[in-house]
Amino acid sequence: MATFAFTMGRRFVDTVLAYSKAPVWLVFIAILFISCHSHSGPSSAESSQSDSSAVIQYAHGFAIDYFSNYTRLTVFNPWRKSEIEAVYYLVSRRDIHTPDARSTILVPVHSLAATSCTHIAFLEALHQLSALTGMASPELVYSSAFQQLSLQGKMIDLGDPLHLNIEKILKLHPQLVLMTNYNQVNVAADQLIQAGVPIVYENEWMESTPLGRAEWIKFIAAFFQKGHMADSIFNSLTKNYMALKQLAHKAQHTPTVLVGNNFKGTWYVPSGTGYMGQFLADAKCNYYFSNDTTTGSIPLNFEQALEYFKDADVWLNCSSNSLTTLQNSDPRYQLFKAFRNKEVYSLNGRTTSLGGNDFWESGVIHPDILLRDYIRVLHPALLPHQPLIYVLKLKE
Repeated sequence: MATFAFTMGRRFVDTVLAYSKAPVWLVFIAILFISCHSHSGPSSAESSQSDSSAVIQYAHGFAIDYFSNYTRLTVFNPWRKSEIEAVYYLVSRRDIHTPDARSTILVPVHSLAATSCTHIAFLEALHQLSALTGMASPELVYSSAFQQLSLQGKMIDLGDPLHLNIEKILKLHPQLVLMTNYNQVNVAADQLIQAGVPIVYENEWMESTPLGRAEWIKFIAAFFQKGHMADSIFNSLTKNYMALKQLAHKAQHTPTVLVGNNFKGTWYVPSGTGYMGQFLADAKCNYYFSNDTTTGSIPLNFEQALEYFKDADVWLNCSSNSLTTLQNSDPRYQLFKAFRNKEVYSLNGRTTSLGGNDFWESGVIHPDILLRDYIRVLHPALLPHQPLIYVLKLKE
């Protein structure tokens, strides 16, 4: 309709100007007519320049910009940061025009599906878990609130995250599907997009800092119009995290640490500038690869791990649940000082019998609690009465 009015207005102006004796008032009315109808949609200036933007302090994977009639969420490509992976326009009414109707989502969202346990943590923190109607690999979710909804028949199993049941998702008619982009080719996402189901990429796992991953709560909150709540949650956990970091750096002793364990001939350890490397630095410990800037994990053979870490005081993030199991898997582990002194810890403090692990879930939104665990292990005198939550000390 706007295009039609614009075209007719232009024709009207052209007709009037074709006659040199046309009254001035008639020309003025024609020009007024076209000017009133040529801006009925969003202007190019509005599409490119926002009224304001959300403050994103640590995360690098997304941006939130506010316009007069809608909110624009931008997700950057996890592998090529200079490229945009997706843009979403959030509107409160269906009649609001945006630069791309296909990427427009009505908010607040009342129904969605999810594919990662980290999505559960964000939704639960925002009190929006009831909006979730379908979940990939629900057996791996730790949340008791989620399990209760599942027992009540309010949660549909969507299959494995890498092999989603498209038919089930389509039957749910979700307003959107939260998806984590683990690779650059996503067949399930393409199929859902073709079927008209909005796919929202949530790539917190690609952030290299604990606070950067937690800050994605602001991204999720935008779909529920809970921005102020997300800001409050994030500001609180950031304050706690920074206070704990300062506490750790008051410690007089700096223990050396070993991380991970041998897996099928390869011992993967974190780089010093990655997600786990940041935790180690903030908890104040000596780590052999603290200055390594490798992206991702560093692969070692057993001999290298023994050379670098045989005298480490503490062994963190071991995958076993007991010292006996660890020793039986490879007797050479006895060569490490931390094993002999029984200073071995896993991240299995909160798990389920089906394989759920809350470290991968609420641990993402509570990096302050995980940092507190590490400080309790590395500097017990600083937090003598603090129980461990995500971290578990291995026993015989």
